[in-house]
Amino acid sequence: MATRVISISRQVGTAGEEVARAVADRLGFRYVDYQVIQEAAAEAGVSPETVSEAEHTPSLLTRILEALARNPAMPAAGWADPVPLTTSPLYTSADYRRFLEQVIRDLADGGECVIVGHAAQVILRDRADTVRALITGSPKYRARRIMTGMGVDEKEALKIIERTDNERLEYFRRFYDTGWLTPSTYDLCINTDRLSPGQAAEVIVQFASLPRAFS
Repeated sequence: MATRVISISRQVGTAGEEVARAVADRLGFRYVDYQVIQEAAAEAGVSPETVSEAEHTPSLLTRILEALARNPAMPAAGWADPVPLTTSPLYTSADYRRFLEQVIRDLADGGECVIVGHAAQVILRDRADTVRALITGSPKYRARRIMTGMGVDEKEALKIIERTDNERLEYFRRFYDTGWLTPSTYDLCINTDRLSPGQAAEVIVQFASLPRAFS
């Protein structure tokens, strides 16, 4: 089965957004990250409060998908400190989370997209047409990128790494009962300590072109 969707998870400071953008460009796929979905949700008038009204969910879903279709993907940041999952109502609201999961499934059904974050590696785990990649790296190299991208010192960069890693580990444990960094959750785990974003993207693109042993 041909690859129609790429799910990319990333640790902060690994250039994961740049990798995802490069994959999307090489494959001619759409790039979708949390900023794209947040902007589409705002345009569609979606909020944790409105989405909790279950009877309105179908129309809200239609509106956000239409907004996504209208809005071009935003340029990826080179370092990108991901949104704090454990404190954001976007992710901690059960109704809103289920709603966003349906958005991810509908995007995947449409195919030809690279989805960054949003627990897509878990939501889409049963899809044979989806490649799930994790972009990882050592604290040393991640801190360097964060220092450059955010203009902070090494001590603060390491604090950001510890905070975001711990938040995501806790989020996936609490809401999905799985390990965010568990290797078996992914088809590919790529360390960008010694690979450029373009090189990492090429690994993913080449993997995506391989025939599946199982489908």
